[in-house]
Amino acid sequence: MIKTFTCILALLLTAGLAGAQTIDEIQQYNAETGEPESPYDGQSVTVTGVVYVIAGTYNGGTHYIQGATGGINFFASGTGLEIGDLIELSGTVDSWGGEINISNPSSDYDSSPGEPTPTPATPTEILSDYEWVGNFVAVTGIVTSKDGNSEFTLEADGEEDLIIYIDSDTGIDIGAVDVGDEYLVKSPVVVYNGLIELKPRMQSDLVEDPGGDTLPVISNISLANYAPTADMPIVISALIEDNSAVADAYLYYRNSDGETPDAWSNMAMADTGGDIWEATIPAGHTGSQVDYYIEATDDGAQTVTLPGDAPASYYEVAVGFTRIFDLQYVDPNEEDQTTPYFEKVLNIKGVITAGTGEAGAASKFILQTQEPDPVEGYRWGGVLVYEGTASGEYYRGDVVEIGGYGDEYNGLSEMIPHNGDAIDLISFGGELPLPERATTRVLADNTLEDGNGKLGEAYESVWVKTYAAMVIETGEYDEFLISDTEARADSCEVEPAVELTYVPTVGNVIYVEGYMDFSYGAFQVTPISDDFVTLTEWTAVEDTPSIETAGGFKAIYPNPFNPVTKIAFKINHDELTQLNVYNIRGELVRSLVNEQLPMGDYEMTWDGRNDSGQTLASGQYFARLRIGSTVMQVRKLSLVK
Repeated sequence: MIKTFTCILALLLTAGLAGAQTIDEIQQYNAETGEPESPYDGQSVTVTGVVYVIAGTYNGGTHYIQGATGGINFFASGTGLEIGDLIELSGTVDSWGGEINISNPSSDYDSSPGEPTPTPATPTEILSDYEWVGNFVAVTGIVTSKDGNSEFTLEADGEEDLIIYIDSDTGIDIGAVDVGDEYLVKSPVVVYNGLIELKPRMQSDLVEDPGGDTLPVISNISLANYAPTADMPIVISALIEDNSAVADAYLYYRNSDGETPDAWSNMAMADTGGDIWEATIPAGHTGSQVDYYIEATDDGAQTVTLPGDAPASYYEVAVGFTRIFDLQYVDPNEEDQTTPYFEKVLNIKGVITAGTGEAGAASKFILQTQEPDPVEGYRWGGVLVYEGTASGEYYRGDVVEIGGYGDEYNGLSEMIPHNGDAIDLISFGGELPLPERATTRVLADNTLEDGNGKLGEAYESVWVKTYAAMVIETGEYDEFLISDTEARADSCEVEPAVELTYVPTVGNVIYVEGYMDFSYGAFQVTPISDDFVTLTEWTAVEDTPSIETAGGFKAIYPNPFNPVTKIAFKINHDELTQLNVYNIRGELVRSLVNEQLPMGDYEMTWDGRNDSGQTLASGQYFARLRIGSTVMQVRKLSLVK
């Protein structure tokens, strides 16, 4: 079936770019089951169309284009394409989730004729023919059911109603949608596992009472800074549209500690042009967060809010910064290792140790504390940042500030930004943290049964370096096991983020450096290139980096140890020196040195006892060396009994 689209679009596609195939020829589905049956499956094709869904709408890379004979999607990050761009798209016909798409795409920009006009259709027409999939449509119907903020259905004449699925990344709020309302929905027609749905792109794709005086539509709420501090004003803007005119708009806001909020205050928003309305919450925020929502009234005295059921629901932004360590850390003796900031709003800042594409997807990267804590001295603090709507790319060494929410996904702590704009790039080429050193047994430890807690959790998303370890097993894919004792019981999995030139061979002795991931119930060291896998030989003493100008650690051996370890360090000038041992809670357990020392090499012995002479339990400890005002180094110690 060939749909009818605007004459302008057809002329542009005919006169501007000549595609080798039509989208309608590619988009073929089984009429009964909905299974993809494209005659071009696996083949290279070239099509033309106007972009009407861009990266950052549903995730970091999904686009849809509309051609003269149909529409189709492709996934690519960092394209810079905008709605209304006319492109020639080349790639391989594939499918995902039951929907035909173009994989491995490349595109050539031609011009920008503007957003295509959606084709009017009824729910029944959409549900009766899979040939609609990929097309940009405008469907009007009566709301027959609603499921929270995730979906509602429009009436169809057949046996089932058309599902309107709300992707959480779009920020669309359906709090005002009620059963019995009439809505016009603009959307691509999508199919997932055989089920035809609409998936609107933005708040303005939902229009209530389209045949009458429509209600105002509030969308595209944006903050000038998503990670404000207490002394920083918060500038909030929004797109507010109406088929006649917007009479006024108000921003409601309050200070809150997350549990006991102040009363709501409000201020009039100003129309800055182009249907953009703006207001500024003054500095002097007294809580850990600011809550807000927007209310708009049109010239027909119709009032709406966003969120739709405000003030019962509202938006929130954190004030000030939370340490990444606090977001990540959970007592290793707890069975539940869920981040204490799960679903809590917060702001973090740090340096990227694995950029987009190096952390498993185009919309993920790893962020870590850039400097040791000035009080506690730790270098911990790493977290996976997942930005489903990211439209930019971030690289190792970028320093960023992020506002969003803590999350836990399949055992891995995450930071979910409010949106793509909530990642603020501060600088390039930031100083990267030194890798944390740990044994393979500690890195892989995810059980309480050994009596020393889930020690691996402390390294989650932290940049680490193993001690010399032997490859003891290779997997079916790229993964392999290494052990620094040669014992499988002490092994840790290595899962490279990219295909390496290095081919793991049983018996190789290597150092591996990378970030710690958690997947399928196991911790994994994840190198991001061949630069972080180094062939070596067994050594009796491991050097710990690095000797700085004033001195520093030379070696800690043995480590792991039982019952005694030696801590070697060097002082290059006469300096006040302190060498303390702390437990995993940051509590001082042993003071080994606290005095003025002359220049020289030193070696201190720690016997696993505290300052009172009591034998300490097995587990993770930390040696902290201070040399004057210029050196602060922390190294991990593993007491194993």
